[in-house]
Amino acid sequence: MSGIAKRRAAAAASAENNPAYQERLQAIRQAAGTVFHRRGFRATKLSDIALEAGVDRASLYYYVGSKEQLFRDVVSEAVSANIAATEQIVLSDLAPGEKIVQIIRELMVSFVRYYPYMYVFVQEDFVKLHADMSGDGEWADTVREWNNRYFRLLRGVINDGLDQGEMHSPLPAGIVANCLIGMMNHSNLWFRPDGLLDAEEIARGMAKLVLDGLSIKSE
Repeated sequence: MSGIAKRRAAAAASAENNPAYQERLQAIRQAAGTVFHRRGFRATKLSDIALEAGVDRASLYYYVGSKEQLFRDVVSEAVSANIAATEQIVLSDLAPGEKIVQIIRELMVSFVRYYPYMYVFVQEDFVKLHADMSGDGEWADTVREWNNRYFRLLRGVINDGLDQGEMHSPLPAGIVANCLIGMMNHSNLWFRPDGLLDAEEIARGMAKLVLDGLSIKSE
């Protein structure tokens, strides 16, 4: 382990009692999220993040070891929190249609709550990202599990709605779930927290579009 890596490990170990360290680390992660969102993971360099954070590259290494580590740090908390919230909605006593409303709302609001971290996650091509992080099989497994868990949650709610006769669709629940996920994730191209409509308004509109479509029984 290099000298800077040892100092970084020691600082991280004592970070709980070091508000200044935590504040600077959070600022660096915020800067990283901004640059990843603007430039994409592959095009971003640590020097870009250092410039955004207002530190020199040498100082940056005191807080983080690599671009890959920063990427994991900026998306992990946001994505994990969103999945946990979605699981609570799915386990609730709400009807399937209302669960869909709340799931859409939770994701759109999380895009604001964790802006731009959630969008950093959804905008990446993970086939290429996994190649870039080829030495980190655990991270690849984590990302795959996140995606699978969210898909299964949404597909399960849609299946319940179809089985109970509350929803109707000529497409299987899995395809409907993928369409819905794609619609919400695609908002990374146009949604901004300070835009014409806020996240709550957009979520209500999306939910109405989806549920209106699922309420129509095909002949």
